[in-house]
Amino acid sequence: MKFPSEVSVAFLPSKHMFEVNVSDDGKVELSGIEGKFLNLISSILKFKFHLANPPYRDWGRIDETGNWTGLMGMVHRKEVDFALSTLTITEDRMEAVHFTTPYTIEDVTFLVEKPGLVYNGVNIFQPFDFFTWICVLMVLIFSPGLCWIFLNSKHSYIKLFFNFFGFLLRQPASINTNSVKIKLLISPWCFFTLVVSCIYSSIIFSYMTLPLHQKGIHNFRELSEAVKRGSYRCLAEKGTTITKYMVSDDAEYLKFLGESIETNKWFFYMSDTGIRDINMRNTAILNVHFKLEMIIGLKGIADSFQISKDVFASWKLALAVRKDFCCRKKLNKVISRVWNSGLFHKIKSDEWFKLSLSVSKSDEVKTMRQKIKINDIQSLLVALCVGYILSSCVCIGEIIYFHIKRVYFND
Repeated sequence: MKFPSEVSVAFLPSKHMFEVNVSDDGKVELSGIEGKFLNLISSILKFKFHLANPPYRDWGRIDETGNWTGLMGMVHRKEVDFALSTLTITEDRMEAVHFTTPYTIEDVTFLVEKPGLVYNGVNIFQPFDFFTWICVLMVLIFSPGLCWIFLNSKHSYIKLFFNFFGFLLRQPASINTNSVKIKLLISPWCFFTLVVSCIYSSIIFSYMTLPLHQKGIHNFRELSEAVKRGSYRCLAEKGTTITKYMVSDDAEYLKFLGESIETNKWFFYMSDTGIRDINMRNTAILNVHFKLEMIIGLKGIADSFQISKDVFASWKLALAVRKDFCCRKKLNKVISRVWNSGLFHKIKSDEWFKLSLSVSKSDEVKTMRQKIKINDIQSLLVALCVGYILSSCVCIGEIIYFHIKRVYFND
């Protein structure tokens, strides 16, 4: 049977996915990934299409009356021949309509901000953990005591303590080390301070070269925990069925995440205005992978946001066709050839390249340089200032002490 010369197609408008542009002479032009895909199919099968979209932005679900809504409702009621708009193949939908051969398989994941740098005043203590610092402190306290005992109180504990502490800071000793006994007692400590100070210095310099990053969100479990703490929210596209399947999932953290999105109505529209109005502060976006790529391009956030490698599901996207449509086999044959030849992937790549060019033209080109800022070394500066203050106080104290001693001796 010959393919119809005219067909009606239902769609949902979406920026860079399915865009309809009407020229001055009234000619309809399609753009976007799925818009170009429809143009390709129509040129191969040589048919004209009439576009229609549902009154409400909805892919399709069964409402309270048992009827299908959105795109699925239009196909099921035979108002259109088929629908095209990132429709996924599900069991309940297959009872209402037929699906063509999938034209792509997309992962359902989320977009989240990359971990930021750690800026605090205690970076100087971060090369070692708490237990290591406690061990170093205990060794610093007890080692002078052992030397004081073995030397039969020849030197005071305070003098030994400051000398041992000076070794830790790579300072010369102020005690007589010509004695073999003192050398045997101090040699292990010198080796210990050499190892500790070298390890500490190498780690602190590496932090200055490559600053520490905060703990980021890498998977759905971590995202669910962040939402539970109230530190993050998760947005989903308006009318999506992703949250429906999350709520019915056996994993409690996925169920909580889906319920949180629906309860708080964390939804957005996949349009130019809808995407640009999203406040990305402490926000994750849930969608299929190539839509998340489009959001990154539209927002110009490729340097600060990343797509998680954790996948909720892999969905097959296909055309929903009314059950009595005459030429589904021919449509399947063409779609299969387009998919296997990589043409759909090329359409996606071209759209992403076009989007990246538009973003680069609108934004100023900035030269990226690695710079050390005050925030990167603020803890070291604080430690340096504290050291200068303490040394100044000691110096003033010594001057006062010797001045009083001289006056007293002269008297």
